[in-house]
Amino acid sequence: MVKLSRYFLVIIAIIGFGIALPKLYWVAFAQPIRAPFIQYSCIDHDFMLLRSGDEVTRTNSKGDTFTREEYENKLPLMYTRQLLMNNTMPDSIDGVEMDMHDISNNRSTFRVRPKEIHAPLPTLFPLFESQSGRANLEMPKDFFRITWRMEFIDAESNKVDEEKSRMFSAVLYKRGFKFPAKSINGLPTTRKSCDEGYLVIDSADQLFHIKLVKGLPFVEKAELPEGLKFRSINCVDFKDKFYYAYLFSTDNHVYVLTQYDYQLVKLDVENINPEENEIRIYGDLFNYNVISTGEGEITSQVLDKDYNKVNEYNEIWPVRDERKEGKVAQLLFPAQLKMTNSNSSYVRFFFEANKSFNWIFLSLLLMATQFMIIRKRKENIKNQLVDLGIIAVTGIFGFIAVNFFPNKFFK
Repeated sequence: MVKLSRYFLVIIAIIGFGIALPKLYWVAFAQPIRAPFIQYSCIDHDFMLLRSGDEVTRTNSKGDTFTREEYENKLPLMYTRQLLMNNTMPDSIDGVEMDMHDISNNRSTFRVRPKEIHAPLPTLFPLFESQSGRANLEMPKDFFRITWRMEFIDAESNKVDEEKSRMFSAVLYKRGFKFPAKSINGLPTTRKSCDEGYLVIDSADQLFHIKLVKGLPFVEKAELPEGLKFRSINCVDFKDKFYYAYLFSTDNHVYVLTQYDYQLVKLDVENINPEENEIRIYGDLFNYNVISTGEGEITSQVLDKDYNKVNEYNEIWPVRDERKEGKVAQLLFPAQLKMTNSNSSYVRFFFEANKSFNWIFLSLLLMATQFMIIRKRKENIKNQLVDLGIIAVTGIFGFIAVNFFPNKFFK
């Protein structure tokens, strides 16, 4: 029983050291690399790169450097207010008159990160009245869910509103909705210009638009190409009101769903995966700039207003494991345990195995050291074979653990 208790403590210690030691190492020795901030110049039709570090540098894709004022003049649709104050805002660009209302109306910013995708999802949603006649949106008194039917639950009494539930469920059924819903996507907040309801994927991977209009259900089905599935749907609330959402497909493409006519338009970009990379999309009067940032790489793909690609920029750098501190870590640690992950909002055990086997050399050295410790203690080597095996498999974590809880402690 004592032996089992000891090994139980050793296992707990290994887990603890597997979390703490790599974390302390990276806190002390990690050299983070900052990805450049990339914008597209409608003046030069080139990429402008802003890099921060010990000092801020501003360049283009050719490596030409610029002062702050020169950099801002290359991006008039980004620094409009500053150029107006400096009286350097151009009257027109490529024959298009610079109207401040048009510039503001066409400006949009969007970002989605992996930790927003890998996150706990709500099970109840508020359905706002989209045509209330009021200037501001107001939170409803009930919330809905879509399981075997669409149910509305009163927030105060926790009772199901049967009449409203039957009304919406009947309309969904007539439109061909297959219960239950796989995903419900919208903007469940009053901090938006108007309410456009929710985009819902049913159990048959069909896409529906659901909202409340003057107390009555509004349900519209969007036609999808056969076999198209989405890993993430992100609704937006932009001034131009061109589309309802960005839809990220399982084959790493991006679509937009146009408002009112429900046309699914594919953007001419590739390798867009929000489950692994941070995705940013900037829109202006002339272009859309789709930026994908992952470990060791950033890619900017620029589209015109018809969503056709006009330019692309890619930059890579050594990933953490390829840098000096990463190679040392591969020598020290067989694996790393973490309670959190930069790509997830969950708190749980995340196991990250070593991509090389360099740690085996240290494990062999530690086994030899442990053998010498056993001989010095004049203990029977046969009784210590399990400890040697633990060190062989878990490396430095096991070496510290078996010596932190030595066999002689329990004699």
